[in-house]
Amino acid sequence: MTDIIEPGGGDPAPELAAAPILAQRAIAAPATVDRAARTVEVVWSTGARARNFVPALGLITEELEMSPNAVRMDALRSGRAPVLDTHRRDGARDVLGRVTAARLERGRGYATLQFSTAADVEPVWQRIADGTLRAVSVGYRVHRYEPRADPATGEIVHRAVDWEPFEISVVPVPVDRDAAVRGEAPQGAPAIAIEPALPDEDTTMLETTPETPAAPAARDVPAPSAPPTPPQETTVTTSPEPSRAAPAAVAPPDLDAVRAEASRAERERIAGIDAAVEAARALLPADRITPIRAEAIAQGWTGDQARRALFDALVAKGPRPSIPARPETGPGHDDPAQILDAMAEALAVRAMPGYQPQGSGRHAEFLGWRPSDMLRELLARRGERNPPRNPTLLAERAFHTTSDFPLLLAAAANKMLLAAYQPAQPTYRQVFLRRDFRDFKPHRHLRIGDFPTLLPLAENGEIQVGTMSESQEIVLLQTFARRLRVTRPMLVNDDLGAFTDFASMIGRRVAEFENATAYNLLNSANGDGPTLATGNAPVFGTGAARANKASTGTVLDTATIGAGRAAIMKQRTLDGLPISIGQTMRLLVGPNLELAARQATVVVQASETAKANVFAGFVQPVIEPLIPGNRWYLFSDPAAAPVYVYGYLNGAEGPQVTTGPVQGADGVEVGVIFDFGVGAIDWRGAWFNPGT
Repeated sequence: MTDIIEPGGGDPAPELAAAPILAQRAIAAPATVDRAARTVEVVWSTGARARNFVPALGLITEELEMSPNAVRMDALRSGRAPVLDTHRRDGARDVLGRVTAARLERGRGYATLQFSTAADVEPVWQRIADGTLRAVSVGYRVHRYEPRADPATGEIVHRAVDWEPFEISVVPVPVDRDAAVRGEAPQGAPAIAIEPALPDEDTTMLETTPETPAAPAARDVPAPSAPPTPPQETTVTTSPEPSRAAPAAVAPPDLDAVRAEASRAERERIAGIDAAVEAARALLPADRITPIRAEAIAQGWTGDQARRALFDALVAKGPRPSIPARPETGPGHDDPAQILDAMAEALAVRAMPGYQPQGSGRHAEFLGWRPSDMLRELLARRGERNPPRNPTLLAERAFHTTSDFPLLLAAAANKMLLAAYQPAQPTYRQVFLRRDFRDFKPHRHLRIGDFPTLLPLAENGEIQVGTMSESQEIVLLQTFARRLRVTRPMLVNDDLGAFTDFASMIGRRVAEFENATAYNLLNSANGDGPTLATGNAPVFGTGAARANKASTGTVLDTATIGAGRAAIMKQRTLDGLPISIGQTMRLLVGPNLELAARQATVVVQASETAKANVFAGFVQPVIEPLIPGNRWYLFSDPAAAPVYVYGYLNGAEGPQVTTGPVQGADGVEVGVIFDFGVGAIDWRGAWFNPGT
């Protein structure tokens, strides 16, 4: 019999006098120590359930499937898998040895670890060899989860059914099963995966020497006195299923550590619930959210369970969302760029009635947020541990060069600007031809003459050379811009009204500016238009050089439209051929002549040919308030015979938003730059009547 000496000293307890020595509970059992080969066999996982944080899923309850079909063993069996010191991977000294063999057996993972002979590894190896250091854990990657509901608690358990262990670590202390932190940490942090001790695991690593009959198995338990025995050398090692003849005293738990861990877990649970509640505030009224939060805290729900309850409240009797078995690829739910875009959508929705948001609809999460709330969230997503809540400090951070706030303003302004600009259809585009600009140099728009007349092929097969006529007119691209400052007081006061008004209105204003610029050119010289380089005369004139203007103004009717159409068809190209007027013509008038224009172009159901409207269908009325008085124009199809042209820089249609710091002050300048050019290049494809 062997007595157990209590830590306080004195005689052994009578009721324990005949009890065997119990081994300390640890996961490093069963194990065999071979001092010569410097190897030991360990149990590296039993698949025990534990809490884990997965970026794509959040904080989950995880369980490892230990069947051969679920575990990818290639890495551990390769002979190259490392044995690490507490999952550290900061340098070469963190590698203690390698895994020489690994297997799965009856729901457990076994491995043989071989330790290096290096001097800095020796202290660790000695602690393992003498039984002082016993716990190991495995680092792994999960390729696929299968979420299942626990029948007893209803909690969702994510079972890893396709996972890959890639290293085994020696760790100092095993932790409780439910508080274990497991798996591979995010990039830049050490992988931590601590396997908890199991009640049925029995660890014995004994070695006797000639001087002592047996060495104690448990740490800090003195060897009992015993009668001397003849000197002998015996090494006792355990098999994969060890006998239970040499247990050691159970070490008392650290109650302070248990309480601290329980408190931390509770804070983490409530934080998860509050995060779900905050996300639902834009979708549910407060009187429906508050009871759910109270019940979640009282009933011990996780953040995921609270989120599901809130979703059920939103969709009434609709189905609960399911979590995908395999994490999706691409940007995650917490991707800062995705969050910034959703915030910009929320600002646009709030600023522009009728705005149709794009994307997944996540903007609804931020509809009730103030600008300072958004900035604080962006700082947190970028790694800020404790973003300030003071609006003044937040404002200072917002205008820092590395802040996401200028990007948020630019994204929101672009969305609002384009939403107002794209639906606008200025009427000048129906009579002007679009030709974009490569740069800001004067662009010479060449009016190419007709291809030389084809000639019969000569008997000797020679093709005769011809020439092409051309006319040159210069059109300039100009830059127009406007800016607005978002200042520190605006952000401190959570007042971005001026910015959102500016961004939502500027799109429409730019379209109106385009239209006004084009018609200012067309209306110049009392409607005759700008002076062309060819002939040094305006676009419209009554003389032989132009012959595209009525000598006296007339009323608008089918007869005068016919006269204008005939005048255009009599024009000749640079090479003396009739011009092509296209399939349709445009009749451009002001408000005074709208009725006459529509009457002259409407389809009339007539029983007599003389009463039919001959211009219906191929003369389209264009009504523009910027055309003054009773003047009117007849334009050929711009693609066939262009008279006026417009364009943007490199095809970048519409205004562009930029942001930058305010010189000498805390703030951001939101600027709108618009590169636009318009000009006249010919006179042949149009007719002008001053009206009467």
